[in-house]
Amino acid sequence: MITLLLDSSSHHLSVALAKGDKVLSFVEEKAFQTQSEIMVERINKLLMQENISPNEIKRIVVASGPGSFTGVRIAVTIAKVWAYAKEVELYAVSSLSVYRHETKPTLCVLDARRERSFAGVYAQNNIILPDQIMQNSEILALAKSEGYLISGETKHLGVEPAKFNRFENMLKSISEENRVKDIAAFKPRYLKG
Repeated sequence: MITLLLDSSSHHLSVALAKGDKVLSFVEEKAFQTQSEIMVERINKLLMQENISPNEIKRIVVASGPGSFTGVRIAVTIAKVWAYAKEVELYAVSSLSVYRHETKPTLCVLDARRERSFAGVYAQNNIILPDQIMQNSEILALAKSEGYLISGETKHLGVEPAKFNRFENMLKSISEENRVKDIAAFKPRYLKG
């Protein structure tokens, strides 16, 4: 089964094609505020590169937020329109969960500006701390006190991110719990605070 994986919730654009549980090819590039201009082009490029027809895509996994307001909307809109038009399965995963380490509990973050971050703690597919907005100082203190790895886009925290595999994490998140039942009503997940 061919799966399309999409994430534009941060300063990067991430697109991949997978067959079964194996990633065939991907594109990850810095693309803040240009995702809308290039995401469809990157999808088409990967399809041509792998000699896959758009009709062969049978499911889509999208990082649905939290994150950049506009960025989240781009991937979600493309995923939603494609899934609806082609009648394929759609799965929505937390934009933070894609940063989790393979084996260790991870404090996953994205910059929310004004000394704050979108943050959630994940251990494999388990949620230890649900996605929320936290002060950067709280994040650093929590990671230190609990021994969590910190991963994601961490430059604003002054730390190097722990290793993660975005696309493998997205594939591992395919479950009935994350399946979008009503594609027409599906919306990005934003956090305010």
